Amino acid sequence: MLKNTWLEPLVWWAYAAVAVTGMCTLVYSAVQQNYRQSLNDPQIQMAEDAAAALAGGAQIDQAIPAGKVDIANSLAPWVAFYNSTGAPLLSSGQLGGAPPQLPAGVFDTSQWSNLIIGHHLNSAPANENRFTWQPEDGVRQAVVLVHLDGPAVYGFVAAGRNMREVEGRESQLSFDVLMLWSFTLGCLFVASFAGWWLLKPR
Repeated sequence: MLKNTWLEPLVWWAYAAVAVTGMCTLVYSAVQQNYRQSLNDPQIQMAEDAAAALAGGAQIDQAIPAGKVDIANSLAPWVAFYNSTGAPLLSSGQLGGAPPQLPAGVFDTSQWSNLIIGHHLNSAPANENRFTWQPEDGVRQAVVLVHLDGPAVYGFVAAGRNMREVEGRESQLSFDVLMLWSFTLGCLFVASFAGWWLLKPR
């Protein structure tokens, strides 16, 4: 019904636009998730190592680094120990001159089972909670929280890192994918109508 009318190339362009949009979305999602998940890697190692040391009988001040990290400005990872109620006892991270106080909800281990799908996909142990935390405007942290429940010690070890650099890469990725998507759709639009004009019966 649309044969040899100007709607024909528009329809073919729409089909191609759906395919291109799907591919661009897939590429963006895959790269963005790789950026975000790899951001956790240092914290996973640091939190798990500190938790293993504490479970093995080490003192808190032996497992938590002695240096201080201003988490609002520094890109360095930090480690903290929290008691069973979520109160910070010792931390290498500082926010406004005080140990970072994580939201009370992240310490509710009864809710961690709701994250089992995410844990499975990210290969996270059942005693870990991995999340993004924004304590104030412009300060976003990727945090790994490990629950300790043993005879040696009971509490939580957290390791976090500022997300500024990775979020900058995500913004650049969004811009690049958007430009590629726009350019590709524009070329396809021109090609569709040019092809139709050249090939239509005279």
